[in-house]
Amino acid sequence: MAKRNTPVIHTETINLKMDAKNRSLLKTDPAQVLVNMIKQQRSLYSKNIGDWLAARQAAQNVDFPQRNRLYDIYEDLILDETVHGHIYNHRILPVKNRGFKIVDKDGKKDDDKTKLLQKRWFDYFIQYALESKFFGFSLCYFEEMILKDGINQVHELCLIPRKHVLQEKGFVLVWENDFKGQNFYEEPISHYVLPIGKTDDLGLLNKAVPLWIMKKHAWQNWDEFAEIFGIPIRIVKTASDDPRVRAEIEAWTRDMGSAAYGIFPENTDIDIKENSKTDAYKVFYEMINTANQGLAILFSGQTMTSMDGSSRSQAEVHADVATEIRKDDEKFITYEVHELLELLRTKHNYPFDEGDVFEWDVPEDVAALLNVYKEVNLMGFQLDPEEVSNRLGIKILGLKVAPAAPVDPNKEEPKLTPEEAAKKAAEEAKENLSVAEILKLHADIAKTYSHQTA
Repeated sequence: MAKRNTPVIHTETINLKMDAKNRSLLKTDPAQVLVNMIKQQRSLYSKNIGDWLAARQAAQNVDFPQRNRLYDIYEDLILDETVHGHIYNHRILPVKNRGFKIVDKDGKKDDDKTKLLQKRWFDYFIQYALESKFFGFSLCYFEEMILKDGINQVHELCLIPRKHVLQEKGFVLVWENDFKGQNFYEEPISHYVLPIGKTDDLGLLNKAVPLWIMKKHAWQNWDEFAEIFGIPIRIVKTASDDPRVRAEIEAWTRDMGSAAYGIFPENTDIDIKENSKTDAYKVFYEMINTANQGLAILFSGQTMTSMDGSSRSQAEVHADVATEIRKDDEKFITYEVHELLELLRTKHNYPFDEGDVFEWDVPEDVAALLNVYKEVNLMGFQLDPEEVSNRLGIKILGLKVAPAAPVDPNKEEPKLTPEEAAKKAAEEAKENLSVAEILKLHADIAKTYSHQTA
């Protein structure tokens, strides 16, 4: 027989929500009452897991896929503060807040074309695109377009409700339970919609459901535990069997507060089955904490940046994981934006060219770049002022000329011997070495060094 880790001590007994069957069993077989209560709790848990399994099976049906029940679970799941925080605060916001630019085929930023995407609707596009990673699919559409300067410009972009999209068949549905609708891959609808994601992907939220169910039940059980054992029970003993007296006593007791109470005849024994450990709450706390850690790893790849902290080296490793996930999200958005640019260019007369590229605007490390320029200059190579000006964002007018030292007409130049004059000329010649001579000098030094080390 397995040894119990948490022995139960019978100090008092309390009857909570017992039906007639359990009351009769309590007299003949108290253990069976406990078994029935355990079965009821397991049934509740299995029912939630069962709902998810049934919803997932319906969504993966080959002939008639239906995601409505799965999306109902997702809508409840997304209300969880941990899930919402990791998806929107750790995954979507860092990408939405990045600067971007449109670069032409020559690698130069085009400010006018970039401004065409610096709109509110484009922020929504990034959000809906990233949400497809969690829900599996997003279908955006241009809800409102305005003809301006010869361009059919997007003014509002919205998300078609996911329950009205049958992505496996390519349909937009009038009713969410329909199996046929308007094909959004056909013209003219295809000119105004942007399908994002894989049609058979159920999203990361599908993997989060079991963890969320465990967390939800831990909260519910903890709440019941606090209700039963966190507030002392009040017991009233009376020798009167008069219903009026008992009703009056019950009214007084009920008005005293929310704690449990009972009215029994004298000499009635009350037993409460309570865990002998005083830290029983840790069972629920650890379940919730474990579920949160699993959700953090699922969505953010690590826990340190959102839940706990430790050494600096561990923090750097966790930060590196978060950075890699962000890079993957940015790459995903880059692919989707290029699809958007093609649609805007070919169907709505946006002035984008085939060679235009969407890029994230990564600021230069000016200090590191300046050090590179200094080292190159010390090696004797000549820099391109225009390239330096563009990279550093500083306008360069030309070389700075040092003011000439004042000449003293009364001062006589020292006379040099022929040997001193020759030495001075050689030193000046060294200072005026050409680039070719400097490269030859480096080659000669390398050659000499290789002979010595051979």
